[in-house]
Formats: sequence, C-alpha cells, structure tokens
Amino acid sequence: MSLINRMLRDLSSRQPAPGDVMTGIQLPDERRARGSALQRLALLVVLVVVFTAGLWFVFGPKPVRIPQPRGMPAGATTATAPPAAPAIAPAATGPATPPDTAIAQLQMATQLDEVPAKPAARKPRVARAPAAEPVREAAREPATRPAGGGAATGTGAASADELHAQARRALGRGDDAAAEPLLGQALALDPKLHAAREDLASLRIRQNRLDEAETTIRVGLDLDPSRRGYRKLVARVELARNRPGEAVAVLEREPPTLEQDLEYYGLLASAYQRINRHDAATRLYRELMRAEPQEANWWAGYAMSRDAEGDVAGALVAYSQARQLGGLAPNVLEHIDKRTAALQAGR
Repeated sequence: MSLINRMLRDLSSRQPAPGDVMTGIQLPDERRARGSALQRLALLVVLVVVFTAGLWFVFGPKPVRIPQPRGMPAGATTATAPPAAPAIAPAATGPATPPDTAIAQLQMATQLDEVPAKPAARKPRVARAPAAEPVREAAREPATRPAGGGAATGTGAASADELHAQARRALGRGDDAAAEPLLGQALALDPKLHAAREDLASLRIRQNRLDEAETTIRVGLDLDPSRRGYRKLVARVELARNRPGEAVAVLEREPPTLEQDLEYYGLLASAYQRINRHDAATRLYRELMRAEPQEANWWAGYAMSRDAEGDVAGALVAYSQARQLGGLAPNVLEHIDKRTAALQAGR
C-alpha cells in the first residue's frame, strides 16, 4: 500500500495546479514549425517553375524554317519584288454633240428624219458565218468573234441579242455613250444582226458622224442589199448632207407599199419638199395622215407644203392640228408659230 500511495502522491505532484493559464495547451516546438514552413515554400516554388516551363514548351513560339529554293546555297536569301502597279487605261471620250442644223427654206429639214423608227418583230435566226468587215468598221467593233459566227451562247457571256437589248434600253434612256459599245459587241458576235446595225448607224447619224454611219450602212448593204432599213438610212445620210435629190433617187427604187412602211414614205415626202416638189409631198402627206391621223409630223409636213403652194387656209388648219397633237421637235414648233402668225397677219 505504501508503494501505491507513494505513486499516487508522485502523480499528484506532477499535475498542473488548478487556475494555471497554460493548463491543457501544448505549445509546438518553434524550430520544428519554422523548418516545416520553409519546406512547403520551397516545394511551392518548384511546382510554379515546373508549371511555367510546361506552358512555355506547349504554347511558346516555334522557329519557322523557310525552305531554300533548289540550286540556292544555304544561308542565301531571296528578295521579293513589289507587285507592279496596274496600268490605267485612258478614259474614253464620248462623241462630240453635233451643232444644231438650220431649217432649209423653212421646210421639214431634219424633223421628219428624227421620227423614231418602229422596231420590227425579230425573227429567230440560224447561226451563220460572219462576213468580212471593212477596216474602219472593224476598228469600232471588237476583233474577237466566236468560231463559226452567229450569236454566242453559253454561261458567262452575253449573246448578241442580249447585248442588243441592253443597248436598246440605253438608247431609250438617251445614253448613246453606253449604247454604242454594246451595239459594237453585238455585231462582233453576229454581223447579220441587222436591227443592231441600223441602231448603230442611226446613232452616228444623230451625232453627225456621217462618214462612220455610211461605213456601217455599207457593211449592212453588202450583207443584205434588199433590206429597206439600210435604204432609209442612206436617205437620212443624204438629207443630212443636204443632198435631197440623192435621197429621192435611193427611196424611189423598189419602194414598199405605204402600209408596209409609213416611215419610208415620210422620208420620201420630206425629200420631195427639199427639192420643191410640193405637189408630190402633199399627195404623200395626205396618204400618211389617212393611215396615221394622230402623227403630228405628217400634219406639220402637209401644212408646210400647202403653205409653200400658197394655200393659206389649208396651211393654217394643218398647222393648228399639228400643234394640238403635240410631240413635235422644238424647231418645227417654232416654225409653225411663226408661220401661223405671219399667215394670220396676211404676210
């Protein structure tokens, strides 16, 4: 018992006294804690370095190897020449606007020559070999033509008819500068597209480019000598050159019936007026007025011939009717007003 009691007393003396502030708390060893923290910091630094090196290896820039051309020694470099600047084509200049033409002896002059031709119904054509074009005409039309002639077909290229349709739309807008190259391209594809050739010749006559117009017409006559459209264009050129007798000679050869082509006889009546054959002009204008009573140009032409023959009453009635119908050229309307005032004043 004494041994047990002695052990109990010994344990009792080792226990902390009640109320001691350090009772139950075990403090860590300061040197051990400091060493452990340094180890963790070193490990963290190593991990960061390893992670950064991995990212650089995966996503970092790679060296680019430029292949050397064959025959070039290693280490030599090639110089790339800058691209050449594209050549600038000179701007095309449009045709000069012709000066106004005077009214010869106060007779129809050019007003009836400018009556728009009624487009004829186009018939389907069979592809034909292109005829040889004169040098002057070829200079105004593209030189390249499809093998075998005829209208071009296929994807990526407009046909001759399509180009002609585009040109007619440009002419309707009064855009001769856009229409002329389209007509040239259409004729290069199909030289026998006579409607396009007639439009091109009319455009050149309107611009007073009479020599070019004559060349265009002659090519058409070589291809189709019997075509009335070309004879009308020849007459327009002769009238523009103030050679009405030549125009009459052309139009009197193998004429169509009046019902077939009113414009043809309108040109012939105007040419008769220019050579003072007012009796023949009056007869033609009467026939034209019966066939097309709403056309002011026929009434104006008839009035001028009656005026020239001294028929004051007939001239005044026809002048008045032409003015009421409207659509006359400004120079014709001015002449009508002057002659009406003079006839009414007895002059």
